[in-house]
Amino acid sequence: MTLSKQRKTEILIFIILIIFGSIFYFNFKNLHVKFYNKTGENIDSLVIAGTLIGDLKNGSSTEYIDYKEFLFDSGIPYEQMSGILNSKKIHELNWSDCGTERNKESKGSYIFDIKKALDLNGKTCLYLVEHNKKIFWEEE
Repeated sequence: MTLSKQRKTEILIFIILIIFGSIFYFNFKNLHVKFYNKTGENIDSLVIAGTLIGDLKNGSSTEYIDYKEFLFDSGIPYEQMSGILNSKKIHELNWSDCGTERNKESKGSYIFDIKKALDLNGKTCLYLVEHNKKIFWEEE
């Protein structure tokens, strides 16, 4: 049994649509996150949510990075992070003592700014905030 040229074309188009649909589904199934360094300094050995990002120059950004999930608290990113600023290892700012509003997201795309602040002990720490936005304690 031979297939007509039109039938072969229909099958080829169907296969191409399945391939593109699969690529689209698997690409948007994960969580994609991009980070901007807004600390005013270069960050060396940056790690966010267990993923080594490496060095991130001040004012620069990463490409989108895939995560299986990302922790939020009251809609604000709240993942573990560490890096080196001026030869000193620094960690995330633990600004929330309560865990009732914490949840993990596993789908979507986000863009965050990495900023720095002092904790209650006067140590420099890193935190994440939505790109070009202020976190609640920065509000005037």
